[in-house]
Formats: sequence, structure tokens, C-alpha cells
Amino acid sequence: AILVAAAIQAKSEGDFSSSNNATSLNFMTGASEAATTKMTLSSAGNLTVTGDVNVGDDLDVTGDAVIDGTALVTGVLTTTAATVFNGGFTSNADTNTFTSANATDPLVIIKNTTNDADSARLHFVKDKGAAGADGDDIGNIIFIADNDAQQQTTFASIRAEVSDASDGAEGGKLNFYVASHDGESAPGLVINDGSAEDEVDVTIAFGAASVTTVAGTLTATGAVTANAGVVVDTMTLDAATLTATGDFT
Repeated sequence: AILVAAAIQAKSEGDFSSSNNATSLNFMTGASEAATTKMTLSSAGNLTVTGDVNVGDDLDVTGDAVIDGTALVTGVLTTTAATVFNGGFTSNADTNTFTSANATDPLVIIKNTTNDADSARLHFVKDKGAAGADGDDIGNIIFIADNDAQQQTTFASIRAEVSDASDGAEGGKLNFYVASHDGESAPGLVINDGSAEDEVDVTIAFGAASVTTVAGTLTATGAVTANAGVVVDTMTLDAATLTATGDFT
């Protein structure tokens, strides 16, 4: 049988009257079957396509674009106005860059508008598809700027890692790094899981020449151990006893 291979059909969208002649154009094509509608242009100017739309040049949309399925963009997607994703957004790219030439931009806002005591969240997730191990890095926040030779240099960073991956004894480690005079990163503050439950160890400064300054009062609820001596201008003791196991000056 000879089948209709293609056709353009004008179809009424309702009963015609003196004030209504709404009509759609149906564009019909066939492959191994009689032609069926593959694209429809409604009286309101809405274009409905049942298959893929391939655009070889620019695509300008002056109104709303509603995509019920998946939009695959193999080139660059440029928007000149704000883009709103009401259903969430997932990027599988290795690098996503936000760029602005303004003085204090770009600005990234994570905003929670719920009337409760909870807050917004930012997750760094390490899912290696295998058993975790001590020392696994979880996330890095890296601060980079130009030095006076206009070389991009890491001046500070924050790194979270797994201190103890043992099931039932999980412990974390948070490192705060700064460039240490020669551009090399050194940890100035390390917060680490202790060796027992409810124990957290903190290491301040890096290297014997480092200086740690406390502007206010330093209060210790436990023992204070100084391996290289303590120099103070004035000392006030609340307790009645001062015990020195070595030399005390």
C-alpha cells in the first residue's frame, strides 16, 4: 500500500464562530508507517515537538521555555538574565566557574527561608566506591591570589580528612593551612580526633619559631604542659599550691 509520507495539516482547536477561529498547524512525517504528527504550532504560537530539536546556530527564546524532559547542551549555554532551577540542578562537569569583573563579585548565596531554627547546608561528600581509609581527604577550600610577580599562589586553605576510618571509632581531622613565608603551605591550626571518645586534640602553630598570641585570658581546665619553658610578666594563682617538677624561675 502507498502510505502518506508527509503532510501539513490545519486543525481547528474548537468550534469556529464569528469570534473564534483558533487553528493549529500539524506537521506530519512518516518512516515506515503512515505520516503522524511530529510537530504542532498552536494558535497561541506554542511549538510542540515530539522528538529532538537540533539547532545549528543561535536559539533566541523571548518567552518562557518549558522542558519536561532532559535538555542536552553539548556546547556553551549562555544566559543574560538569572536562571532559576525549581527542581534542583546537577552538574557532572569536573570544573564549574563563576566569573565576574565587578569589585566584590561573584557572590554565592546559599539561603534558607524556612521559619524554623534549622539552617542551609553545604556538603562535601567523598564516596570512593570502596572502604574508606585513614588519611582520605574529604574536601578542600583553597584561597588563591596573585603574588607580586603576578603568579597565582595558594595563600590559605582548609582541608577536612578522615583521621580514623574504623567502623564504630570514626574520627575526623580539620586542618587550617597558610602560606608559610616561602609559599609553602603549613598547618597553623589542626583539630584532630583523640584516642578516646569525647576527646578532641588541637595543635596550634607550626614549627618551634612560631608565636601564638592570646589577647585576653587563657583558661585551662586541665594541666598545662610547656616543653620549652614559660615566660610571663605577671602570674596570678587561684589555687594555693604551685608545683614545679623541674626548674622554675
